Amino acid sequence: MVFRGQTPTEAVRAASAGRADALPADPEQRRLRARTLASLATVYGLPAVLQHDLLRREVWGPDASPLSTFRHERAVATPQFAGFRVPNVDTLYSSAWVDLTGGPVDVTLPDLGGRYYTLQLLDAFSNATNLSRRTAGDARRFTLVPPGATPPDDGSGRMLVQVDSRVTWVLMRIQVGADDHEVVRALQDQVALEPRGGSSIAPEAAAGDVETEVDAFLETLDAALRLQGHPPEDDALVAQLRSIGIAGTDPFDARLLDEATALGVGDGFAEAMELVSANRSLLGTPTPGGWTRVADKGSHGANHLNRAIMNYVGLGANVEEENTSFNTYVDADGQPLDGRRAYEISLDAPPDCDAFWSITLYEAATGMLYDAPDGRHGVGSASGGRGAAVSGRIVVGPDRADGDAWLPTPPGPFFLVLRIYAPGAAVVSHAWTPPPLRAR
Repeated sequence: MVFRGQTPTEAVRAASAGRADALPADPEQRRLRARTLASLATVYGLPAVLQHDLLRREVWGPDASPLSTFRHERAVATPQFAGFRVPNVDTLYSSAWVDLTGGPVDVTLPDLGGRYYTLQLLDAFSNATNLSRRTAGDARRFTLVPPGATPPDDGSGRMLVQVDSRVTWVLMRIQVGADDHEVVRALQDQVALEPRGGSSIAPEAAAGDVETEVDAFLETLDAALRLQGHPPEDDALVAQLRSIGIAGTDPFDARLLDEATALGVGDGFAEAMELVSANRSLLGTPTPGGWTRVADKGSHGANHLNRAIMNYVGLGANVEEENTSFNTYVDADGQPLDGRRAYEISLDAPPDCDAFWSITLYEAATGMLYDAPDGRHGVGSASGGRGAAVSGRIVVGPDRADGDAWLPTPPGPFFLVLRIYAPGAAVVSHAWTPPPLRAR
């Protein structure tokens, strides 16, 4: 999908191009219509809402970092990681909300040697572009250009990168090993963001729990659309949402909804969130070994339900060319994974990759890391604080197994994610798929 983004003028024009559609006079019909529109808004807008909520918390909340400034995680993720669900335990994260309302922003990287890294640029609807060795080779100097702007011809020699949102989320990952956290922290500190102009963005307060409170969700969706605009091909869809107070001439105000509309909006939101939550395992294409190859990451196009599920499961997923991933909620026989049982994977042929790979375990109910003994959250290549690469048999279960190839399980449902960073040709071509996870 080509996402052009809207300038502030275009956003105002789109919002005021016509009045809201007709609302049924009968209260019951009005409730049913609002229910449909709220369900549509929830599935369509969930990625934008989750990102905008994170923007508010990271930039204007407690312990905030200003716009266009990185906030660095100094250790790999733990069960207390608060940024988003399903974090990796292979890299140190850094997060910045880059403000392009005042013009281009320069990005300068240090020499990272052969270490894997990526600066993932996410627009407001979770579409991803990467600055990485895969996309930029040895380049270390870039300029992010705002949507609709003419790229500057200043002779600086910087690589120009046209972005698609006025505020772009930059999620940086740098590979970290068992003994080099200090080295990676120093590299984080050397990544520079330098805006060429000022900002026109006013601070915003978080609206509440956007995953459970309909008013908080709709207020945040409305705010996100006003700040970021929307893809031009979504004009007709967004126009329908004016009937429930979204993207109209005035900001969303739940108090302006009549009783029937408010009831319908609440029902539609709850049903859509249940739909998304209940289908968390439907993220891609099943493989012969029982795993699912996660599809469309960071490039969903008009597959709005798939996009909503993906971002609900784990915000900030990267494109599969950068990080191919597989997940499984079931064993080879199709039975749900239960941490009170033991399983094993015979990984005699590790995945083909140019960087590294890992298998990480998460609790099914929360999508967060299990508080495992000794912080054993993942196995795989020697990365993310793990002491050695593993191969052969990997045991997944409650009882300690010999060696490094053991993943402890919680006393209940869990799921696994296999990540392959800088995947090789066999993975990209689908010639390699994960072996089955078999109950012992």
